[in-house]
Amino acid sequence: MTGSPSTIHSSSTIPTTSIPQIEKADTSYDAVPYGSYPIPASHPDRLFGIGTLFGMKPVPPERARILELGCAGGGNLMPIASQFPNASCIGIELSNLQSEDAKIALNFTGLRNIEIKQGSIADIKPELGQFDYIICHGVFSWVPEEVREAILRVSSQNLSDNGIAYISYNTMPGWYLRGMVRDMMLRHVEGIKDTAAKTAQARALLGFLVKSTESHTSPYAAYLRAEAEFLDKQPDAYLFHDHLEEHNKAYFFQDFIRFASQYGLQFLGESTLSNMWTGNLPKETSQKLESIQDGVLSGHYMDCIVGRSFRETLLVRSGIPITRHLDQSRFNNIRFLGSFKEEPVAEVLSAKSESRNKEYKTKTGQIISAPEGSSQLTIEALTNAFPGSLSLEQLSDAMEAGIPTNGKAALPVDQNQLAATLMQWVLSGFIDFRFQEDRLVVKGANKPKVSSWARSQARASRFVTNLRHEMISVSEVDRQIIPLLDGTRDIDSIATQIETLIRSGILKTESESMQVGKKARELPLRVARQLVEQYGKRAMLMPESTVREPMGELA
Repeated sequence: MTGSPSTIHSSSTIPTTSIPQIEKADTSYDAVPYGSYPIPASHPDRLFGIGTLFGMKPVPPERARILELGCAGGGNLMPIASQFPNASCIGIELSNLQSEDAKIALNFTGLRNIEIKQGSIADIKPELGQFDYIICHGVFSWVPEEVREAILRVSSQNLSDNGIAYISYNTMPGWYLRGMVRDMMLRHVEGIKDTAAKTAQARALLGFLVKSTESHTSPYAAYLRAEAEFLDKQPDAYLFHDHLEEHNKAYFFQDFIRFASQYGLQFLGESTLSNMWTGNLPKETSQKLESIQDGVLSGHYMDCIVGRSFRETLLVRSGIPITRHLDQSRFNNIRFLGSFKEEPVAEVLSAKSESRNKEYKTKTGQIISAPEGSSQLTIEALTNAFPGSLSLEQLSDAMEAGIPTNGKAALPVDQNQLAATLMQWVLSGFIDFRFQEDRLVVKGANKPKVSSWARSQARASRFVTNLRHEMISVSEVDRQIIPLLDGTRDIDSIATQIETLIRSGILKTESESMQVGKKARELPLRVARQLVEQYGKRAMLMPESTVREPMGELA
């Protein structure tokens, strides 16, 4: 996808080579378990949206079959299963330790529409069935060649006709620099068997290199500092598995797609739409890339320009018609969502219009300037509705309601111009899009319900997964309240529970003491309403329709 609408292509047939079985079940992931977290880019909603935008008819996630290859402790797949009780999910994990952890968590949540299987990806046969979504995050680059072949084989033989496979991997040329640091670390820790000592020595080497070059102004020294700063924020498990594992192969984008095409798979797109768009590049560069008819080749050059080191690529069966030419009409029937943070800025009045510009920070951290009028109204309407989404008509209505009338009828919003603006914002990564109605409640939940997975997480830790598939932190008070929100209690019942927690001293309130009578009830009711409102704004509350659906059974 280029600065203005464009196209991308690719295809081939599946090879007949057999896949060697992997006998070894005790892995480095048993010795150093990898964190098991939600990966927003891999969520079936994201995959469904990209597929639909590019002309496919993927199966809605609510009733899909979903397979995750290398599911670790289930932290990515279980919230998906919890959100979609009528979907059926299977996770495959080689590590005994992590698969057992996942099974324990599964028993704790009581989910019946998900199964965790311990075993090798290379052992998966066609008999496992076909899946509408196949997810493989953080595996492909970090396994032997025969397992990489198995991932693509499974992504072909077990993918439904309109299915979408998500595979993430390290990418050239950006990985050249990171690979340089990895090679230096591997040479330094050669011969060290203990994993903790190996990780500590790798960090020590990087610290030594940074300190030794702190007075240098070369690009090399600047990169070492940036890499050290990045790795300082990562847990030891990340450093060990991403930099110190035996296997870590990065691909040029073209080579990865050629590899996939041998298994009857073609490129659909990237999980993050803005990663396909060149509109933020210089105009001449964007025009050059747009003139290239082969979108994979265009993507390769874009990687070379931006120094991309990681991709989250979506694959589909060869022969599936794909339309990547995006004109404004493709955005007329979708829903938009986004949140902007207003930044402090000195008021500047235009001599002609006396309009006041405001600056906003987007979800990507970019600062955009919006003049008074439709741009500000669009931003404010989207932010007020977030994490809910708005159709073009709903957004227009919200904007018109916010237009000062000075006693006159509000002028109607130009929907064509609004659609063009929203299209640019989506492609730039400022806002998200979706095709289906929201599966969350922002306000007015009668009987608030949090997913069973998030309720279980709240009992065990201070991090839970919301319905946007994000890991968010919660307070100790939240940890007491969230497990209560199972869809059976109204606000009054929740307030009764809160009152008990306050009286027992478990839940601390400001400086107010409990009183007798009507006033005593006001405090827990107010706390209940405030907390439920907060959970709605944090994308944690499920719609009531989900409450009434039966728990799905594994197909």
